[in-house]
Parts: sequence; structure tokens; C-alpha cells
Amino acid sequence: MNAPHQLIIAAAQAAGPCRPGLEAAWHSRVRELALNLYLDSTQLATDIARVDAAKDRVRGVLTRVEVEDSSNRAIIYIRALGRGEERFRTDRLENDSGKALHASAQRLVGRLVRVYKEIETTKARQGEPPGKVRMAVHLVDLGPADGAVAEKDAKDMMVEAVAGDTDRAVAVWRAAGLPESGPVPQEDLELALATVGASKEDEGNQD
Repeated sequence: MNAPHQLIIAAAQAAGPCRPGLEAAWHSRVRELALNLYLDSTQLATDIARVDAAKDRVRGVLTRVEVEDSSNRAIIYIRALGRGEERFRTDRLENDSGKALHASAQRLVGRLVRVYKEIETTKARQGEPPGKVRMAVHLVDLGPADGAVAEKDAKDMMVEAVAGDTDRAVAVWRAAGLPESGPVPQEDLELALATVGASKEDEGNQD
């Protein structure tokens, strides 16, 4: 069965039974629903590809959301675990993607989140090179800000903090007394990540 037939079946199910004498109106409704489903599926495929391409992710507490009037974009502020505050822009708010992400961010203020991000190159101003801004393309709710961090997320953050050095990540993890498996208390994880940041500063001062 091809995609158009599947869309028609889904639209017919959404429209419900056709009442006698209302066949023309029912067919029009099915057609409208099928076209809307097609447009939604096309946009969804684009959104999925965009999230899949956003390999860089940031985890932290979403502290606030503002709207930048000059660009009509939302600005999302994240207290990244072990890294301090970071900010990300959304798509323009007149676009469905920007509007949806803005609404999600507002709901998640005060929560621990995972931000899927991409880098967007801005237009160059006269006499200046093009700029780069961090764009949020998707948010995932990871739970209360004072709760535990999932094992995979916690270990990913540790590996990222030590620039991919897995041996060092294991050493720091064990030295901090973090659990070998299961959720990790957020406070304990932040303390462990802070020791990585402190060691980087010490190395920099020795240069």
C-alpha cells in the first residue's frame, strides 16, 4: 500500500462515518484531512532530520525564556551542568517550529532538560565577517531540576567534559564516588564536573 492510500485511510478514519446524504461534504473533509496529514508528515520528516543532525547536546536547568524583539526569536537560557549559563535562540516565532519550541521552553522553566542544538551562520554586516549563533532545535524534559540524572546522560556529560578521554572520565567518575549504574544525584554530578573544570584552570595557569 502506498503513502497516498495510507493517508486517505487515516483521513477517513479521522473524519468518521459518512452520514447518508452528506457524501459530498464527507469527501471534502477527507480530502482536507489527507492534505493536512501530508503536510504534517513532510514537516515532521524535516524536523526529525534536523534533530538527528544535531549531534551536539547540552544538558542543564532551563532558567528563563525571553523574546528578542529585533529578530522575533525566543532566547532560551540554560544553566548547563558543570559549565555555567548558556543561551540558545529558536527559529523565528512566526514559524511553526519557533512557536512550538518557544511554548515548550516556557513549560519547562525550572526543569532539567536536554537541548539539541545546531550552529547557524548569520549574514555578514558591512565590513564584518559572518557570525555564528547557537540554535535550539529540540528540548527534552529530563525531570525535576533537583532530581537525579539518567545514567546515560550523566556519563555522556562526563565524557564530554574531559574532551572524549574515556579513561579519564572513568577515573574522575570513580574518584567522585558516583554510582556505577543507575541514576546519578544531580548535586553529586555537578560537583564531579566542577572538579574537571577546576583541573583545566590549573593546567592553564601552569602554561
